[in-house]
Amino acid sequence: MNSVKLIAPIGCLNYKQYKLSDFFESFSKYEFEVDKKRNKANKYDNSLVMYFKKGILYIRDDFGVCPSCYSKSVSSDGYNDRLLYFYDEGAVNAKIKRYTCDNCGYNFITDLNEVVEPGCNYTRLFKEKILEFVSLFLGSVRKIAYKVKKDTGIDISHTTIENWILETENENKDIIKDYSGYYEFDVEHAKIKSTWNYRYTLFDSTHNISVADEVYPKEKKDLIKDFLDVNTHNQKKISITSDLDDKYKPIIEKLGFKHQYCLVHARKNINKTIKEYIKENNTEKDETKKIKDYKYKIFELFESTSYDKAKTDFNNILKDIKDYPEIIRQITLKQIMPNFETYFLFLKDPKVPKTTNQIENYFQKTLPQHIKKIMKIPKGVMTRIWQRKKIWDTRNLKTT
Repeated sequence: MNSVKLIAPIGCLNYKQYKLSDFFESFSKYEFEVDKKRNKANKYDNSLVMYFKKGILYIRDDFGVCPSCYSKSVSSDGYNDRLLYFYDEGAVNAKIKRYTCDNCGYNFITDLNEVVEPGCNYTRLFKEKILEFVSLFLGSVRKIAYKVKKDTGIDISHTTIENWILETENENKDIIKDYSGYYEFDVEHAKIKSTWNYRYTLFDSTHNISVADEVYPKEKKDLIKDFLDVNTHNQKKISITSDLDDKYKPIIEKLGFKHQYCLVHARKNINKTIKEYIKENNTEKDETKKIKDYKYKIFELFESTSYDKAKTDFNNILKDIKDYPEIIRQITLKQIMPNFETYFLFLKDPKVPKTTNQIENYFQKTLPQHIKKIMKIPKGVMTRIWQRKKIWDTRNLKTT
């Protein structure tokens, strides 16, 4: 009888495409580690098989590799039960796949590290959602706990939320590589455990984002100098706009920046000085009116459209200075004249901000008054600032 070769349809065969790692266990280890690194950057549902069946969540490993000997020859060995908290699904009963290695006999369970931290039932995405609420609710943990209860039915303690906030690592990453060189600098108070601390902030006025935020227990010259120096290292150094604090000017100029006084603060300072003078000297009504009239001549300088015009108008004031009220003479000769370049730098370079309005707005959006007086530790302050900063950067970054 003659033998005849028949071509069998491939669908009838138990076909498998073999890989090098199927023949060499040492290569299985390499391939397993590469796969883990590749999937680590993805969401966990890309590295795990997750599906619901009759209201129960089943999770199994998509790799099927023994973590002990790296063999791919493993067998199913039932499930472990676990309660997991998801924000969208709420409390979920899950069955986690167990395995036994056919090669070394090692028993292991599906690795859930991408889904949930060890020893925790709240998923990573659940915690990320909570930290997002820290930004939206300006840090009120009780409001966050209330919203979570309303949305998911999960009764989470506000203390747990606060602990998550404090555990969060603040990533002080530059959102852009090169800053403009035009900055605003300011220091605001933040009460921590009934003690005032100081938030130092450097702000890029051109890109409309903060360069750096730090909380210090004191406002000292050496701390300010180090803060500015470190956070402008290898960056353009053109100008820094600040309020009229005497500490700032020598530090800023020593670091190689030109200095611009905030004109809003300048006006406030002049008004305050005049008000105190009038009160102390109990000036007559006519004299008070004269003081205010001459004050506006100073204020008109701040509205100048060119540096040359400001210089000319100021020289005209100096010519008639003997006719000015005493307090106006003091302001002109002791405040404006010695620091004329610092008041009017913005007229030489239009990119120089003439006020610190941007940084003041940033302060209000990232750490409002009602929040900055109730913090207990600096890390709690900084975490809230950084969560709000993410939103600010997304909405306000200017790249041109």
